[in-house]
Amino acid sequence: MRVLLFISFAALTALSQQEQSKAIPYLKLTTPRRVLLDAQKWEGNEFPHTMSVLEMKRGGFRYWGWYGLNEGRGIGLARSNDLVSWTKYEQNPLWTNARWPSVLAKADPKHKDLLYFAITREYDTPSSHIVLASSRDGIHLTEVKILVQGVPAQRNQNPNFFRDPRTGRFYLTFYRGNDKDYFEIISKSAGSVVDLDKAPEKILLKSETTVAAPTLLYIKDAKNTRGKNTGIYYLATEIYPHRYTDDPEGEWQVKIFAAESPDGDFQPVEGNPIMRGQRACLFQHIFSSRFYGYDCHLETPDHWVLEEVEAPLPQK
Repeated sequence: MRVLLFISFAALTALSQQEQSKAIPYLKLTTPRRVLLDAQKWEGNEFPHTMSVLEMKRGGFRYWGWYGLNEGRGIGLARSNDLVSWTKYEQNPLWTNARWPSVLAKADPKHKDLLYFAITREYDTPSSHIVLASSRDGIHLTEVKILVQGVPAQRNQNPNFFRDPRTGRFYLTFYRGNDKDYFEIISKSAGSVVDLDKAPEKILLKSETTVAAPTLLYIKDAKNTRGKNTGIYYLATEIYPHRYTDDPEGEWQVKIFAAESPDGDFQPVEGNPIMRGQRACLFQHIFSSRFYGYDCHLETPDHWVLEEVEAPLPQK
C-alpha cells in the first residue's frame, strides 16, 4: 500500500512539474506592415510610436486610434474603417507634453459616452508621471487627476488601461524604473477608473535589464498549461537584451507573458521573443473576433515607424 501511495505521489509530482515547465503559446502574428505613413508638421523630428484603438462608429469612421510619438511632444488622433489605412485628424495634436495614450470606453455606467485616458506627462524628464484624462468627443481632453505621482530620478510611464471582462474590475499597468538597471512592471486595480490613484501597487515583473511597455489582453478561449480553455491574460512587454553594451545581438524585442489573472503570476509564453528586429511597444486589441496589434519598429537609429499585425484567435 505504501509503495502504491509513493508511486502515485511521484507520478502526480512529475505531472505537476511537467505542467509548470510547459509554456502557454501566443498568437501566430502576420508579417508587420507599416501604418500612419503621412507625417504632420507638428510631429517634427518625432514619429508615431504607439496607438490605442477603439471601435467608435463616429464621424464617418468605424475605428479611432490615439497615438503617441517616440518622445514626449504630444498625442494625436487617427481614424480608419479597416484598421490598416488611417487618416490623421487635421487639428492634431490633441495634447502637448503628453505621450503613450491608453483609452477606455464605457468605463462609467452613469456616463457611457465618456472616454478615459491614461497618459504620460513630463516624459522628457527623469521623473515622469501618469495622469487620468477624460473626453466626451475623443478630441477635447480634460485632465482629471494624477494616477501615479512623479518621483525624483524614477520614471513612471507606459500606462495601459485594461478592464477585466470577467469581473469588470479596472487595471492600470505601467513601467517604473531608471532606464538603466532597475525595471518594474506595476499593477494597480480598482472597482472604478477614478479610484486607481488610491489603489495599492503590485509588482508583476522586476528586472535589472530592460523590461517596459506593458499591455494586457484577455483571450477567453486560450488554453492553460493543462490544455483547458480557462482563458488567458497576455502581458506584452518590450525588452532590450544586451542594452548599454557593444554586443551586436542587442536590439528591441517584444516578449509576452501569460497568467490566469490580470495581476497574476506571469510566465513567459512559448517562442519568445514574439517579435524581433528592433520592434517594441505592442498594443493588443481584439475587433470582430480577430487580433490586431500595433507595434513600433526602429528602422534606423533615429527613425521609428508604426506597424500593424494581425492573428486569428484560438477556437474551442
